[in-house]
Amino acid sequence: MQGRLASFNDSITKLLWPERREKNIMFETVSGKMAPGWIDGTTQTSYLRVAPGYLPKELDRLSGPLDRFFPNVFGSGGVQIGPIPKGTPVNLLTNINLEKKADVLWLVLKIKNDLDDLPADPTDEQAKKQFAPLVDDLLKVSKCPDYIVNRGHYFGTDYLPASEGELGLSDDDKHSLIAFLKTL
Repeated sequence: MQGRLASFNDSITKLLWPERREKNIMFETVSGKMAPGWIDGTTQTSYLRVAPGYLPKELDRLSGPLDRFFPNVFGSGGVQIGPIPKGTPVNLLTNINLEKKADVLWLVLKIKNDLDDLPADPTDEQAKKQFAPLVDDLLKVSKCPDYIVNRGHYFGTDYLPASEGELGLSDDDKHSLIAFLKTL
């Protein structure tokens, strides 16, 4: 019970006081106020590996013939892309819309071609410089280009636009709301 109550207290506090959320960036809300946000990023130089069973059928069928022409992209029927520099937003890679088959195939080949220009054992700075021009192409095939994982809701705060007619709750009102919710 104590763990659930601690989790509730942490969550409701961050809901009603967005300025208390963890942050590694600040972003502008629809009200024009700046708010803290968190974007999950790679913690080290990484490689994206997709096993054959997770590839779209069309790409999986092509992977055999493409192994011969692009052995550094397609190997053992799967795909490997990298090096992906430290700090790259994880959702930039995980939100790729695999339904956009032609665009994804073109992008995989473009990424691999661009990253192959890197020297052996590149530094993160070299990988970042090479990877940066690919971001716009990755965004074009993204299912969700919003990478802030704790953007949340703004009920009871002054982070909503004034045009929506909702005023933020006072701290006393927020504490009363929390006390009421704990009775449910």
